[in-house]
Amino acid sequence: MATISASGIGSGLDVSTIISQLMTLEQRPLLALQQKEAGFHAQLSALGQLRSAVSSYQSAVGALTSSSSLDTYTATSADTAKFTATADSTAAKGTYDIKVTNLAVAQKQGSSAFADSDTTKIGSAGDKMTVTIGADSFSVAIGDKTLSDIAAAINNASDNVGVTASVLQEDASNYRLVLSSDKTGTANVMTLAFEDSGALPIADPLSMAQIQAADDASFVVDSTYTITRSSNTVTDAIQGVTLNLLEVSTSAVQLDVVQDTGDITTAVNGFVSAYNTLQSTLSSLSSGELSGDSTLRLLQGRVRSILNSAPTGLSGAYSTLSEIGVEFQKDGTLKLNSTTLSTAVKDDRNAVSDLFANDDQGYAFRLDALMGSVLGSDGLIDAREDGVNSSISRIQDGIESMGQRLKIVESRLRAQFTALDSLVASMQTTGNFLTQQLTILSNMLPSNRN
Repeated sequence: MATISASGIGSGLDVSTIISQLMTLEQRPLLALQQKEAGFHAQLSALGQLRSAVSSYQSAVGALTSSSSLDTYTATSADTAKFTATADSTAAKGTYDIKVTNLAVAQKQGSSAFADSDTTKIGSAGDKMTVTIGADSFSVAIGDKTLSDIAAAINNASDNVGVTASVLQEDASNYRLVLSSDKTGTANVMTLAFEDSGALPIADPLSMAQIQAADDASFVVDSTYTITRSSNTVTDAIQGVTLNLLEVSTSAVQLDVVQDTGDITTAVNGFVSAYNTLQSTLSSLSSGELSGDSTLRLLQGRVRSILNSAPTGLSGAYSTLSEIGVEFQKDGTLKLNSTTLSTAVKDDRNAVSDLFANDDQGYAFRLDALMGSVLGSDGLIDAREDGVNSSISRIQDGIESMGQRLKIVESRLRAQFTALDSLVASMQTTGNFLTQQLTILSNMLPSNRN
């Protein structure tokens, strides 16, 4: 008959508790490794925060690395109903009087009236229409097709050179095909030619006629110079200025082109704010997960070294950040004196721009290069992350190996205590039997019979 046994039942020993307590002692090295692994994962997270802070700082620095992005201008029209204007970094300060004398329009042609747009077929099978604009042309089949079919064929043509077709409904029984040049100006006039299936010229089956002539835009600058262009958007008349002509004017409208001081002020403010944020992050990490980490000290030292090293070879009025209002505070942060910066920009904007954006020497140029090397594939952060990941990998190998060893230890302890439990139980049984026999013998002695 089978028997059911459990450790400790026969001997009274609490084997499970004993093994559990012994394994707790055996697992102490494993727990230490797990805690160490958690610490390295915390370092990886901290390095991610560092990467984000450095990236944000590089973005702020990047706004100051290009002279063209800092040397911006604003173009303002005195009457935005007549024209609007924008300016880029190539513009120059100035005032102009602009009188819009004509607006550019696109040519349109319309067909004769047809009874419907989707039933009546036009021409004969094989008829084609060729549309030419300038030196470019394309052809579509129009024979034995409705107005809607022809419009779709034109609009869907892969080689369409700039024509849009539509169907105009005048009333219930008058439909017309309308062709519009996509570009304005006399340079974009459409010419139409028709031929049959044998490539012989034929009369126009659509009876197309011009309903709007193409025309160029024209305007007068400073009552002296008349300028004509094919588009109402003019980019090549006044250097660095784009004009959007909207309405013919009866008198001249003033255009003012001035340098915009707001952009460089905003960029320098961002530069100061981003530096202070970076320093705050470095301080927080150095007192936390990355305490004692040489990466932080190295990065902080390199940034401060650049900020404390004035550019050489600049020809402008300024050579240090303090001269334009950016100064270090006692706590290591930067502070911007907006009044000093405003004055510096007003007195010599190009010198302020050059202080940051000068190739090789500008503060922003050097800092941007540093941040790029820190964030690069072989940079400080990547190298530190590789080291941490290697440590984690080694610890995980150790945890796996130790886990296997602990299984063996627990199995051995369980076997040993199970055997001990059986031995103690057996000895207890033998002891009980001997006690019983001794009692019987004692009762058989003559002195115990009375």
